[in-house]
Amino acid sequence: MLKKDQFYKDILDGLSLYYESRLITDIRNTALRFPVSNLGVSLNRRQTTSKLWLLEKLFEYHGGQLGEVHVLGGWYGVLGALVLHNGKFKDVRITSFDRDPTCAPIAESLNGVSFEQGLFRTVTADILDIHYGDTSMMVGDVQFPLPDTLINTSCEHLEDFSLWFENLPSGVLLVLQSNDYISEPAHVNCVGDLDSFKAQAPLSETLYAGGYEFDKYTRFMLIGRK
Repeated sequence: MLKKDQFYKDILDGLSLYYESRLITDIRNTALRFPVSNLGVSLNRRQTTSKLWLLEKLFEYHGGQLGEVHVLGGWYGVLGALVLHNGKFKDVRITSFDRDPTCAPIAESLNGVSFEQGLFRTVTADILDIHYGDTSMMVGDVQFPLPDTLINTSCEHLEDFSLWFENLPSGVLLVLQSNDYISEPAHVNCVGDLDSFKAQAPLSETLYAGGYEFDKYTRFMLIGRK
């Protein structure tokens, strides 16, 4: 182990004891196992703040019963880890979907303890290839029950957002985030303001609609049902 790796390992080991958090241990182990990943980006201040804001408003306006949760575009599983280690959300099981096959082992490592307990799993699939029925959904040849909660925090990345949203099942709790950060090339579906996001994703029941301002952009969030 390199000296700098030992340096960060010692810091995170100490923090895990102070905060009594297995999550910090899982982050440490993942950072050491996958040093070339963009794990640091997924855990940066803006990314983490956006996810903590999501948890705060989700609990405030819906409560802690989320049931079966599907996180679409789950990347390295950071949101899943924050939900499962939060303490306010009970009886939660999370499936993280991402089309990039390199994300799965990193997400499973980051959610190490939850993965071992069967509370977290990954599926490598393009979310546009998920087909929803009345009581179940198909991903390729594999059938899944419909989730109780569906989260997509990267709506700005979906070029075919309207088609994706139209196919979502009614009655499922939706948590959606987008932003107005148009200078990022990968953001092909930004919205100019909250009203534009509400028009893009019309809900029959809205539990929460709001924005969070960062220095370069504003992130928007909707919580509700189609």
